[in-house]
Amino acid sequence: MKTLPYETIICVDLRPFNPTQPDYGVGDYIHMLGFKPDVIVFLNFFVDFVHRHELIDDMQLGRMTVGQRGTPSDYSWTKQNLAELIRCMKEAGISPFLGILSSTSSDVWKDVHIDWEFKEILQTKRGDQLVWGSAINPLKRFKDGTYYEDFFARDLLKVLCDYQFDGYVAGDGMLGLRGPRETLLDTDFSEDMTDQFASFHGLKLPEFTNYDLRAAYIVEHYFAEWVQFYVQRWGQHVGKITSMLHTQGKSMMAIDAWSRNPEELITAFGIDYRVLHQQGLKAVFVQARETNKWRKHREGEYVREENSVYTFLTHKAYEPGIRYYWAEATINLPEFWNSVLDLPHVLERETYGYLWTMNWREGVFSKAVDGICVIWGNDLTEEQWRWLVQRWSMAFEQISSFKAPAGLTLLWNELGINQLTSQNKIFGYRFAKLLDLGLCIQSIVHADQLGTKGMENWLQSYTDQQMVTFDRTLIEQFPDLADRMFIVHEDYIEYGGFRYSWQEGVELMKRTCGLRTSRGRVLGFENKDGALVLSLENPENLFYEHIELKVPFEIGSGDIKVLPPREWFAIPESTEGQSTKISVAPDASTQVVVQRSKQS
Repeated sequence: MKTLPYETIICVDLRPFNPTQPDYGVGDYIHMLGFKPDVIVFLNFFVDFVHRHELIDDMQLGRMTVGQRGTPSDYSWTKQNLAELIRCMKEAGISPFLGILSSTSSDVWKDVHIDWEFKEILQTKRGDQLVWGSAINPLKRFKDGTYYEDFFARDLLKVLCDYQFDGYVAGDGMLGLRGPRETLLDTDFSEDMTDQFASFHGLKLPEFTNYDLRAAYIVEHYFAEWVQFYVQRWGQHVGKITSMLHTQGKSMMAIDAWSRNPEELITAFGIDYRVLHQQGLKAVFVQARETNKWRKHREGEYVREENSVYTFLTHKAYEPGIRYYWAEATINLPEFWNSVLDLPHVLERETYGYLWTMNWREGVFSKAVDGICVIWGNDLTEEQWRWLVQRWSMAFEQISSFKAPAGLTLLWNELGINQLTSQNKIFGYRFAKLLDLGLCIQSIVHADQLGTKGMENWLQSYTDQQMVTFDRTLIEQFPDLADRMFIVHEDYIEYGGFRYSWQEGVELMKRTCGLRTSRGRVLGFENKDGALVLSLENPENLFYEHIELKVPFEIGSGDIKVLPPREWFAIPESTEGQSTKISVAPDASTQVVVQRSKQS
């Protein structure tokens, strides 16, 4: 079976496999996929599996472990069956990873939970309540003062070695407290965590017997210090785990803490990818999925596509050493949603929105997204897998011919990283607003990359590229870019020493870069043939729209190519001068390649 020309990771429970077959159903699963994934993560495991392990025998695995959150399975599984399944995976050339989730009970199936008696390790929130799923807080201490993470790292290594997993994936709540609604403003203000906090900063806190009063005092007087404490603790946590795993050649990856961009991620969950990468974290699965996080769970504006474009761009600019995978939402049986069946049009435009993001570093552009991670890979049909692979492959095939950004490039620095308040989310909101107003911004440059040689390289390679930034000091830092830099403020846009209203500033940006649509969003790039490869988006509209596209060069009717599966969505005889019309389906996107006219 073929391996795709880009990295693929699939997260599963045990239900797709069959312990009665000689290869445990691995061959049938790969056949259904139509490709051989690079990594399979057995994500539906919990801390009891790690701590109750002694040897591999015929003991049955619990219901929470076999099926996602206790979903019934056609087969019962033993520890020996699991070991044989992993052996078959490795023989097939697939790397198996063990994923651990922080929950201790199912929210779907009645009376389904794991064997866990250490209540002092559970995560708490305002009201002195437990969070969803009675999740653990991996940073806590036992009653005797010993750190839970020390036992976890030791027992985890034994499990990985005994079963021959290649590494560990920290699932929901295991690297960033269980959220997403519960952030560091709400959790975990237990006496254990606040004592650790006070010790870390050398503070003497008032004694509060009331949980909410203790939380309110810390948030009001020491919120920045509270964030810094959690950043340090998560770094310490990862360092303990990876230092043990690396002795046996095993690595650590993680599901992100609820798909925030770097500025928000630090203040919301105390997760700093630069710190974690320095401690040995290899990769992150970024939960950028409007399909379920916005449409199903209503988790706020930050999970919509335009915000997630900003998330991928800034993650890669901030810490390029980590590998970032798009954790795509497909089907979640116990949560009762199916993105592939119900929202394929949104999945499709997300594919191009995320997989075409580009980061400029050391003189070249490279992809911000390193591969695909499917969550979950349990309940899709063969036809649905073919549908997904077609979209991924076309997106990666097109971006492989990248030459230069279309539209504008985001010039980014770490202004928001250093603002340890909830106000730093304004940068993501401004970026999203620019995209929604029809500006094409799908590339990023970290200001640190524009030293003397970097600046010379940029000016020589991208002579006409316009830039947008949120920090006015950058125009003083880079005077050579002053005539091509738009500074976006909350109430106005600055360019060339003049202030413009948002409406005027956006119109000026469109005129300057020469790319615009009559409505909707546009993303894309220039390929090596000098053509524009664009994704035209019609988000949340209830009708098919004839969107007029204007480009910065002359085009003829034969210069427009609409990519599959909407090859016939170009409007006949609409092309004239520098414009053409394309049909875009409701809440969807159409991908088009626009060649320069040979007549011009």
